[in-house]
Amino acid sequence: MQKLERIQERSFRLLLNDHDSNYDQLLAKVKKPTLEIRRIKLLATEIFKTINNLNPSYMKEIFELNTRRDSANKRLIVQSQISMKYGSYTLRSLGPRIWNRLPSEVRNCENLSTFRNLIKAWSGPICHCTSCKYIGMCQ
Repeated sequence: MQKLERIQERSFRLLLNDHDSNYDQLLAKVKKPTLEIRRIKLLATEIFKTINNLNPSYMKEIFELNTRRDSANKRLIVQSQISMKYGSYTLRSLGPRIWNRLPSEVRNCENLSTFRNLIKAWSGPICHCTSCKYIGMCQ
């Protein structure tokens, strides 16, 4: 992922002919999020479509709504995993973590076009430290 971000940074430098700005400044100039945030937004969109029966039925088996607590809040059950490599980074485990970290107004949208507008405006997770990158330790 870091290599892809580096390639994107180099391409922005080349396109903008700007060799002095840092990566965040380049992203602001082109009005694009990082590749990681784009992947998170894409995953969140697929989860929204699955929850609202817009995806194939086999996707419904991957994500399970948590109806035990607050069913109106549309949170997903996070599956506990034994291994980081083969468990925590799978769609079944990573998807609910990302979904549950979205703001509630984004999660509780009713139609896809409104969701896409809200997720497009969302700037991504607040904390980017390595201990909570996908696990959510700081929040």
